[in-house]
Amino acid sequence: MIWRCLIAALALALPTAAKADYWTPAVDVTCDRRSNVAVIRFGGGWTDGKITFRKLPRRLDRGLSMAKPSKRAECVLPNGWRLRIRDGQKQAFVYGMGGADPPAFFSLWINRRRIVSAMQWKPGYGEEAPLITALIVRPDRLTWCRAPDDESNPRRQTCTSETFKLGRYRADRVEFPPNGRKWKVGTLFATRIAASEGFCRRYVARMRARMLDGVAFDFALFGHSEAPFAWDLPIKALPATDISQADIEIAPGVRRRLLIKHGTNHFFDGDVVFILPPGTDPRPLLSRMEFSDGDPNAFPLEPVAGWTRLIGGSRDIYPQVSPRYVHFIPERIDRHLYFLASPASVETRPTALLVGVKSEGGAQVMCRIQRVEPHF
Repeated sequence: MIWRCLIAALALALPTAAKADYWTPAVDVTCDRRSNVAVIRFGGGWTDGKITFRKLPRRLDRGLSMAKPSKRAECVLPNGWRLRIRDGQKQAFVYGMGGADPPAFFSLWINRRRIVSAMQWKPGYGEEAPLITALIVRPDRLTWCRAPDDESNPRRQTCTSETFKLGRYRADRVEFPPNGRKWKVGTLFATRIAASEGFCRRYVARMRARMLDGVAFDFALFGHSEAPFAWDLPIKALPATDISQADIEIAPGVRRRLLIKHGTNHFFDGDVVFILPPGTDPRPLLSRMEFSDGDPNAFPLEPVAGWTRLIGGSRDIYPQVSPRYVHFIPERIDRHLYFLASPASVETRPTALLVGVKSEGGAQVMCRIQRVEPHF
């Protein structure tokens, strides 16, 4: 998922982050070679440590949980049933209770039929709830094992069974398309909105460049200085505010003053950008560049003729998202200023919007960018 790429980008950008000790969830599937029994195990391990799973009573899984992790996502039972699993995590945040410990989930397919879809097996975000330790699959029943989210007593588990009939589930034509064609996860698609023919295609082609080991687009969303089209603005922080100022040429011969309000906290994880005539005094505007406590989604300062305001929740830029949760990353393309807009939540679609700035004031969405994500 995107959040994993962003964390990888952060780890590359900040060497100390790569050395942090953190727990990584893991899911494993093993099929018995002689009987129609499979076990899906849920566990994890600390950085540089081995992955561990809890053991189950032999009467439930024929001892499969005693075996070493298969490190596989698929296996086949003697009756020909093919099992496939896929695991993931919700987005990690640097703020909020348990923000750095997101829930983990998984999906299960049997013979191209989706049996479980993005089911949470590990709680997160500070939630106190049991975790799933194993799922045992037999042709006629599913057995779920759960335990308290507490490692102090690894033997403490409760397992319950339910009737299972594979024929009740439909084939998943997204995971297993009839024509056999399936887009690779991470593939970027760009839809032309106001851009000229070929502009968006060339843009995503650069974002797929191997210069950044396949994470160029993630670097761009993160605002990394080595990403394609990155523009390191000459920003000057304004005292006692979360607002910065920059004076730049937004197009050949066109100079403007930028005010950028930036936040990375629970209340405001986004940006608001104003592009003003050169030399505009920002001091009279600062008191009106605050979100209201009474109406958190209202932003008092409206643009006037000749100004440009970039904010989420507007008609063309993520209208379904609060203006507090959309980021705008400046980019330089052919000596013109653009912004790559993306929501703070990675579950929001589209993945990003490339927004162009007009010299006379105003902005327009040039490209709508969507990335193929793992299917759950």
